[in-house]
Amino acid sequence: RDLHYPLRRQRQMCIRDSTKSMLAVWKDWGLDNLLKKAYEAGVVMSGVSAGANCWFERAVVDSWEDELKVIDCMGFVKGNFCPHYDEEPQRRPSVKSFLEEDIINACYASEGNAALHIKDNNDYLSVDFGKQKQSYLVSLVQGKVSEVAFESVSLEA
Repeated sequence: RDLHYPLRRQRQMCIRDSTKSMLAVWKDWGLDNLLKKAYEAGVVMSGVSAGANCWFERAVVDSWEDELKVIDCMGFVKGNFCPHYDEEPQRRPSVKSFLEEDIINACYASEGNAALHIKDNNDYLSVDFGKQKQSYLVSLVQGKVSEVAFESVSLEA
């Protein structure tokens, strides 16, 4: 089936799946290239968990049963990303280790029920879905983890 036609008609894409598996299937089907063309044409890309990971250059993923790893993603958005930053106990320590081991130099991270709004790789805003959650830029400063919270907007009703 030709995937090009339905993608051209979309204004927004929202994705959710297993990052490693999803990216492999997309690449095999050529969907990664079609999504890139849609993105470059102005289609809004969004997603939860793996659906957020996929747009970044690299992401912290749980695609392996026993450990988190950093994998290459599609690179539409510059930088690294980690979802579930407060929901899974191994997330914060793993990001810290990846920073200390120089696997990543900085990482955007979103807590559960938060999202990171990015426009033109410049404007960053944390979106809180009503549970007082946040998104951060995480890095090492003088050997210590620094979590800088983004300006936040709440969508709480």
